[in-house]
Amino acid sequence: MPLVADSEAGFIIHSRPFKEKSLLLDLYTLNYGRISAVARVSKSSASRSMGVYQPFIPLKLYLRQGRSSLWQLSDAIIQRQSFNIVPPKIFSAIYLNELLYYLTIPQDPEPHLFAAYLDALERLEKDEDEFMILRNFEEILIESLGYAPDYETINGESFKSDSFYIYLPKNGFIESSDVDNLLFSGKDLICIKNRDFSERNTRIALKKLFKVIVDSLLNGRTLKSRALYSQFLMVK
Repeated sequence: MPLVADSEAGFIIHSRPFKEKSLLLDLYTLNYGRISAVARVSKSSASRSMGVYQPFIPLKLYLRQGRSSLWQLSDAIIQRQSFNIVPPKIFSAIYLNELLYYLTIPQDPEPHLFAAYLDALERLEKDEDEFMILRNFEEILIESLGYAPDYETINGESFKSDSFYIYLPKNGFIESSDVDNLLFSGKDLICIKNRDFSERNTRIALKKLFKVIVDSLLNGRTLKSRALYSQFLMVK
């Protein structure tokens, strides 16, 4: 029996042409996680579709799944206007979409992550602290995937403020005396564990730590959002 999802909350995170008169959409939904769906676009509905099938618009989705993992999207209703996120923060919003597209497991719902995504878009639109918006989302995503770091060494030892550590994805922290730009100071790791981000060096360390974890999960994939942000800074 086909699975039917009516009035499902979701966002489009990626789209591309599919066969004739159709789009293949990657959706991130509240109750079904990331799913792929085909939306048929006729000439009469093409202009409307161009306004609806865009990222950063909260949608009410009407979906039907047959025998394959591919869904059919029969309708999408806009719940509010697109989030008005301007450069350079728009590149952060694109970054969130890329993380959902590349790292989430298909049809694995994570309501907490969906709420974090919606919250991040709202805060980016309000021009709030971009740094913590991204770190909060990355933390929840990493936790949902089962890769949240344990803030102690792999031997179960507490960090020492005057020591340095290297982080091995999927393993943990190891004390190290090597000179390496991927080292983390024990002082910063203690602050991160205590969620004290008042010092600039701690914030830098948090960003570096999450980048190490995210990059390991991306497994060599490059993100367009990072390139776009770099190009924007060069032009500016």
